[in-house]
Parts: sequence; C-alpha cells; structure tokens
Amino acid sequence: MRGRAPGWRSWRPRTWVLVLAALFALFQLSTVTGRDTPDTKNYLSYALSLRGEGKRETAAVTIDYVCAGEAARARRGQSVDVLRFREPSPAARVAKECRAGLWREVDARLRAGQTGGHTLPFTSARFMRIFEVRPGYPVFLIPFLTVFGVTWGMWAAGVVVTVAGGVLVYLLLRSRRVPVPLALTGQGLYYVLPCGTTAMRPMAEGLMLALTLAALWGCSLALEG
Repeated sequence: MRGRAPGWRSWRPRTWVLVLAALFALFQLSTVTGRDTPDTKNYLSYALSLRGEGKRETAAVTIDYVCAGEAARARRGQSVDVLRFREPSPAARVAKECRAGLWREVDARLRAGQTGGHTLPFTSARFMRIFEVRPGYPVFLIPFLTVFGVTWGMWAAGVVVTVAGGVLVYLLLRSRRVPVPLALTGQGLYYVLPCGTTAMRPMAEGLMLALTLAALWGCSLALEG
C-alpha cells in the first residue's frame, strides 16, 4: 500500500511560523489606509525630506496620505452606523475638508518662516523639535516609500515590523525551551492583541517593539551560552 502523503500535521515549526506571518499579512489588506495617528504625518514628512523632497512636495504628499486616512475612517464609521449606512459616502467631503485645514495650517507657518528641520510645520516649532531628534523610524521608512510609494510603502513597513515582532516572540519563547505549540501561540497572540494593532500603525512604536524583542532574544541566547 502506498503511504499517505504528509499532511499539515507534519509541517516543520518554521513552516507554521511563516504561515502565521503570511495569514497576518493577508488580513491586513483589509485596511491599507486609515491607520495613521497624529504622529504619522511628522514621521512621513521627515522621511520624505530625508529622501530629498522639497517642503511643498512633501506637504502635498503627506497631506494627501493623512486625508485619505481620514476619509477611510469616515467611510468605515458610516458603514457600521445603523442610521447612516445607506447615505452617500462622506469620504470625499471629509478628505476635502481635511486637505483644506492642513494646507491652511502648513501654508501659514511656512509663510511665517517656519521652514527649518526635516518635518513639516504642522504645529509649533517647539513641538516639532520632538520629532527632529527621532530619525530612526523615518530612515526605516525610506526604502518602503521608494519601492512601493507612500500608501503601500507605509502599509508594507507596518506589516514588516509587526511580522518581525511576532517571529521574534516565537524565537524568544523557543530560546527559553517553551514547546513549539505554545511558542506559535505566543506569535499568534502578538498579532491579534493590542501590541500587534499598535505595531501596525505607521509610527515608531512597532519598530521599537521589534527591536526590544530582538534585544531580549539576544539576551536569552547569551544566557544559554
């Protein structure tokens, strides 16, 4: 009799790690825009400036990205509102109002001479200096923005750091001799718990989580000798 072909139960642990990572990435396709936070525009403008874009070009790209996110959130909010879900989508109106408001703020500050640094003047110079001393995440974004463009580049950067964080959770647990099923559970929990949600947002926290996990994994390996 012919032997049975090996099934999914015989997959190697690293195959399961990759499967979990791939499933997570696929699920993120449902929300490509609308994850940005108030900090995102500062990091994005910093990255574009480091890439050599001028202030006006950086402002146009950054504001378009941020306002697309506002529009996406407005559209999703309406779709789950039992009183308004049949109404026309508010996305276009929200995006237009967002662009007008941000351009008004940025243009006024640029005309007033607030043109220093790499970030755009979305707020006071004193507040913007907080982001000027954080070049790490903008530098990390540059390859993604260059290869994939702004929208997909920001999404891809979030997926990469979050997937890496989950894989590092698995490696950290395995380095402490946690059984494979539990280590895989840890990876999955990283993706579905708030830490994964935060890591996917286009801001520095996801990268910091991944770097922290990498440091912990390194410490664990060092303890093992």
